[in-house]
Amino acid sequence: MLLYQKAMAERNKWLTVAVVNLCIVALLGLLLRSKILFSIPGIDFKNLLHAHSHFAFGGWITICLLTLMTYEILPPEYSVSRKYKIGLTILLIAAIGMLFSFPFQGYAFFSIFFSTLFIFGTYFYSCIFLTDLFRSKPGKAVIVLCVVALLSLSLSSVGPFTLAYMLATHSVNTLLYKDSIYTYLHLQYNGFFTLSVFALLFHYFSKTFTTAILKVVDRFAIILSISVLPTLCLSYLWHFTNVAVRSMAIAGCILLIFTAIQFVKMLVSMKPVLKTAKPFALKIGLVSMIAFMLKTIVQVGLIFPAIGNRVFGDRPMIIAYLHLVMLGFVTLYLFAYFIQINYFQSAKSMTRYGIISFAVAVIANEMILLAQGLCAMLMISGTLYPLLLWLAAIGLFISAAFVAGASVGHFRLRHKQFVMYSRIKIF
Repeated sequence: MLLYQKAMAERNKWLTVAVVNLCIVALLGLLLRSKILFSIPGIDFKNLLHAHSHFAFGGWITICLLTLMTYEILPPEYSVSRKYKIGLTILLIAAIGMLFSFPFQGYAFFSIFFSTLFIFGTYFYSCIFLTDLFRSKPGKAVIVLCVVALLSLSLSSVGPFTLAYMLATHSVNTLLYKDSIYTYLHLQYNGFFTLSVFALLFHYFSKTFTTAILKVVDRFAIILSISVLPTLCLSYLWHFTNVAVRSMAIAGCILLIFTAIQFVKMLVSMKPVLKTAKPFALKIGLVSMIAFMLKTIVQVGLIFPAIGNRVFGDRPMIIAYLHLVMLGFVTLYLFAYFIQINYFQSAKSMTRYGIISFAVAVIANEMILLAQGLCAMLMISGTLYPLLLWLAAIGLFISAAFVAGASVGHFRLRHKQFVMYSRIKIF
């Protein structure tokens, strides 16, 4: 029992760090939106954008997902190992390094150093986690999803390394530059993020799965995992028109259609199981799953040149897609998961209002970006959109601050309880 309590204490500590980091990410997003509207001296927009994106990936999503995968999927006898604390500490130091180096120098020595440290930190973490994963044997679907998720995380480093090489040798190729970014984003968003989310979902409810549910879940996990590599070719359609790339992209879209069909079947089969979840967690989780379906539909739509070429050439549309996955799908799912595992045991009303307002701000942000993108496609000017996006960014930051405040308060309370429990056990 003490081993389990220790694992949960470590989990809560790292989740608190991740949620505070989310608040910082939201603040950076607000600064970016403010910079568009107002003259803010001393802030370089491009450099701050690099800090925002790198810290969102490293300080919030990656640390949060790896923490949950470690302390939720692995048994306590594995997760309490000091190597995981070291691994997460390395990732946190690297993320903070990127946070403080990118705004001041962009891509230069220190930012590249911390970015590289973060990448090698993910290699180290993937190795130790997968070793313990195979030992603990959590189930077929979870193993498949975790393996492909962490392989995607590791392979995504091809993008940053390519960018670093081009910048170091002063041989920047526009096509290769964009392809490197799209490769990184695809393997992160549609690989690591997406597969990790479903690994956590299936593992949480796995003990209540019937044989029929397991069959559907396993099929969905396999098809979703296989689709990651061929759908990468969708990211290259903006300039590659050869038969090989388009054929792979079409194959990826076919797999995505099967994934969507299996997803619906899976939800139907899991309906009795999902009813046992907490009502508020279920509602937020439902919004997250709707975002996943929208993400899948958008991916399939990219195969059509009339749609794909316009989307890749429309910055608001690209940002809308990235935020749909990062905020609408992944972040809202993580909030739902936090609620389900009683992470926010204290300050429940504060957490509830914070999460609801965050979800509303996410939806508003997506709608505004979509409208802005459509106006750009139709050559219609829209001067009001930057102001509306600024207001949505304010909503996201305030909501994230509420959630972070509740998270810190909860951590302090549970830490005191753990210390008292440990002393009682010692005596």
